[in-house]
Order: sequence, then structure tokens, then C-alpha cells
Amino acid sequence: MGKRVLVVLVLCVAATSVTGASDETLRDGFFGISGIIPDFSYFAELRVDCATSGFWIGPSADFVGSNKQALHTRQMRDFVSYGITPIGTFYLGNVDSSAAGAAQTIVEYYTSGDGARDVGAPVLYWEVGDEQNGIWGTSCPPDEYVRRVAIVASGIRAACPECQIVLGGLLDGAAMGDMALLPYLDRFLELGGAEWIDVYAFHYYGLARPSSFAPGDQLYSSAIGIVDGMRRILSAHGAADASIWVTEMSTFSGVLGPIEQSESEQAADLVKRYVLLWTLGVEKALWTYLTEPQYEGTGVGFFDQSGLIYDGVGPADRGAGIKKAGYDAFVHLIDRLSGATLEDSATQDGVTRARFSRGGESITVLWQDPWVRQGTLWVTPAGEVRVENLAGAELARHNSTFPLEVGIEPVYLVGSPCAVSLAAPLLRSP
Repeated sequence: MGKRVLVVLVLCVAATSVTGASDETLRDGFFGISGIIPDFSYFAELRVDCATSGFWIGPSADFVGSNKQALHTRQMRDFVSYGITPIGTFYLGNVDSSAAGAAQTIVEYYTSGDGARDVGAPVLYWEVGDEQNGIWGTSCPPDEYVRRVAIVASGIRAACPECQIVLGGLLDGAAMGDMALLPYLDRFLELGGAEWIDVYAFHYYGLARPSSFAPGDQLYSSAIGIVDGMRRILSAHGAADASIWVTEMSTFSGVLGPIEQSESEQAADLVKRYVLLWTLGVEKALWTYLTEPQYEGTGVGFFDQSGLIYDGVGPADRGAGIKKAGYDAFVHLIDRLSGATLEDSATQDGVTRARFSRGGESITVLWQDPWVRQGTLWVTPAGEVRVENLAGAELARHNSTFPLEVGIEPVYLVGSPCAVSLAAPLLRSP
């Protein structure tokens, strides 16, 4: 499911103490939010690392001093006030050579000029375009995208050599042919696009479980093939060490035609997407949206129901401002894993285990996909372990081998490292 969305305004920022950010350095890590954000106060609890505002910056000569510039500055400043690194995206329509100078002026303004001071930190990440391989307004063949990127990126480089330039997030899908992510990226790099790009991004949407009504729609596990394919192509073009981001991702809760997904399924999918991307080496991942956006305007579209907070519109809505299970799951995921180190991960017969360490404590995220396997798992901890649900509620404590029933929702095993088996332990004779 592609997203023909309003922008991604990305600004990831240097470590700097700012007024309103509780005198802490800005977080510039893995967990992010993208899309229009009507209420920033949720970020006092949901401590994401980076975020996008949902508006693009047009590379035009009259941007600085305009109402649009004031809007972008205000929204980036709001992110910084909560210790969040914002991200800026240039609109990449059919630009001409004048866009290079305009981009240079804008980036200078936000990295070393009054804009950086007004925001509270310099803007060091710039995304160039968004879904250029899609089917909406700025879509274009890779040959044309290279031309546009070269113009705008040359202005960014001139203004800020240390800034990171992010490829506009690409879509993927078998029906897209040569415009699908991998052939599009391959052609872009073949034409020399790697000269301008530091970070390669893709968009990552789909369903929380397989559906006979949409058998071609992607699941969370589609990221495995996408990331593997991207790394293979990047390596072939001399960019093996380049970073990969996911600048937009989500699934929905509610009713979409004949497909219904619960809040629990959305929450489970959010955690699985983040944890899987982490194990694949993706460096940033941004959920879209925080509050349901009325993107389709009906309250029953995919994006109208992809937010983590209800907006009060639609038959499946529980009331404006009410947080979904996915919101609580996201809060706990960040609380548990922010600053953690991945130790190891494995998937077998639909069961995935990812083990992290943080502050001397072991944290294992464990799930099984019920469309692959259903049944008891057996867990053997090295010491005491607490079993937590997605919202952080303690379910049990154990210090020896125990059976565990896991549905679609992952669980956390916190305390000591754990071995997980799909088979019951052998009985010992007395």
C-alpha cells in the first residue's frame, strides 16, 4: 500500500542543549514519528528520537521570510523543545537550475543562520523528494530523479558539507515493474546518484496478518527481502556502507473494506516492525501517523486509521484523543529499548527472538506468527526473568524452564538471557 502523502520534514540535529528540552541533548536515534502532528504534548511521554512534521520545503528563492518558513521553523522548534531531532524534506517537483541556489540559501539558514538559532539547533539531515517512484505528483523515472537530486543536493552540499542527504523514501511492490524499489534504485545508482546520497530510505506499509482479501499486500516480514535487496544493489555500486532508513511505516486498526484489524494487531505489528528493522541494521524508522490524520478524509481509509491516537472520525473510532493500544506499546518499546544493544536474533518456524542488553539487564522480545505456527513455547532463563506484555504489565516471573503461550502480540522477557525452544523439555526419570 503506497503512501501518496503530504511531506516528510526531516531534521536530525547535532547534540545541543536547548531551552524547553529539559537541558538535555537532542535524541538522534532509531525511533521516530512522521506526518502532520496536531498536538506535540504527547511527546512528553512518547520520547521518540526524531520526527517529521508532514510539510515539505519548496526549494524556492522566496522561502526565507515567508509564511511557509515561519511554519517550518515553528514546527521544528516544537520538536526540539521535547528533545526530538526534527527532519527537513525538500519538495522535488520539476525543479530547474535555480533550485540549487535556493536550496543552498535555505540550508544555510537552518544550519548556520537565524533559522538554526530560532529552531534551537542546526538541521543536519535533508531528505530530497518523497516516493519519486510512486504514482502521484512528483513521480518520475530514475533518470529524471537523478537530475532533480543533483540540482538540490548540490545546493545542500555547498551550504553544509557535513549534512546528511537522504534519498526520498521509495515504495516497493511486485506490480510496479521497473518503478519498484529495487530496479528503480539500481538505475538511479547506475546513473551516478550515489554521488549525492548518504542515506537510502524506503516506505514500509501493509497488514498485520495475511488476508485472503488482499493476498498481495505486504506484511512486516517484507522488510527482510527489501533490506537485503537494497544492500545487494548498494554494494554493487560501491555504496555498501551507506545507511538505510524507513521514513514512513504503519498498519491500521479499524475496518478497511472487508479487512478488519484490532488495536491489538496494530500494536503487535508496530513492535514487530521496529524490532525486525533493528535486527536488519536499519538506522531510523518513523511511524506514520501519531494522531489519525483524515488523510483520505473518510475516517475509514488505511491512513485515516493508521495513527496511534483516535481523531473522533469513523465508525471504528473510540473518541478523539483516546490512545490506542499501539500508542502504549510504542511508549513501552522505547522505554525498554532506547539505548539498548542488540546481542543476537533468530527466527525459526514463525517464531522470532531478538535479545538486547541495556544497563546490565537482558531484554528479549519474543513473538510467533499464528499464520505460521501456533503452540506452546518453552523458555529457559539463566536467572530470574519477568514476562511483560506490550504495555509493560508484568504477567509472570520465573527462574527455571517454563511454558509460554504467545499469540500475535510479542512479549518481553526481562532480567536474564533466555533460551527459547519450540519443543517441550525431555522428561527426566526420578
